[in-house]
Amino acid sequence: MPSLADVVFVFALVVVASIFEYVYFWPRLRAEVAAGKPSARVSAYRRGVIGEWAFTIAAVIIWTTFDRPWSAMRLGLPHGWRLAVGLLFVLAGVGLVVLQLWSVARLPVERRVRARPKLEKVAFILPHTAREQRWFLALSVTAGICEELLYRGYLPWFFAPWLGSVGAMALVVVLFGIGHAYQGRSGTVRATLAGAFMAALVLVTNSLIPAMIVHALIDIGSGTLGYWLLRDYPNEPLSLPQNAAMAADATAVQSPNLLLQSNSSAPV
Repeated sequence: MPSLADVVFVFALVVVASIFEYVYFWPRLRAEVAAGKPSARVSAYRRGVIGEWAFTIAAVIIWTTFDRPWSAMRLGLPHGWRLAVGLLFVLAGVGLVVLQLWSVARLPVERRVRARPKLEKVAFILPHTAREQRWFLALSVTAGICEELLYRGYLPWFFAPWLGSVGAMALVVVLFGIGHAYQGRSGTVRATLAGAFMAALVLVTNSLIPAMIVHALIDIGSGTLGYWLLRDYPNEPLSLPQNAAMAADATAVQSPNLLLQSNSSAPV
């Protein structure tokens, strides 16, 4: 059964951190990006990495203090047919990332620029420079490890005594979606669907490892794709006349799914 330390930790993660992100972290990032502050995104990514690892380390300390088995949090490799399913989804994640990046890489610069409006709502989060891209990669790997451990491992374990394994996972999916309210209604829906997919993968494989890898892969692909579309091209005009036919050619480009950057990506 969860202890008082678990209750305090879950309240800090689910309530305090979510309110902090919605009220302060994301509005601050939007304002700094709009004001043209050069280090705005890098600072946000850095705070996100520190914040997620801080929560994860705290969770691990609580877990080890009470000498709980790691298997209770599904932190282990799957076996048998579950391993096969996990590998299948990992390979599918690799294929999806490669397909998305290839679809952008083959576009000429002017068509990449014309595809930018598709990223309008999330452009402030995406990397625009090589330095930002490197930090976004670090945040993506961090998100894959830390968010899966917290949101598909620790939190479902915490709620399971009252809701059961599936019910607890379903509740956390809802909390995961609500935590992305800063992205608007559509962002909240997409986050909920993304969380549901990861939850299903964890339940089927009974392991966090495949979900961690898939999560990191998707975030890495999303950040790289966004960077390729949004980075500056010194020899090309950034403001081009709208052309419906050429814009349609860019519809093959999948908009990055940043929804796997969970609500715990804000700093503590």
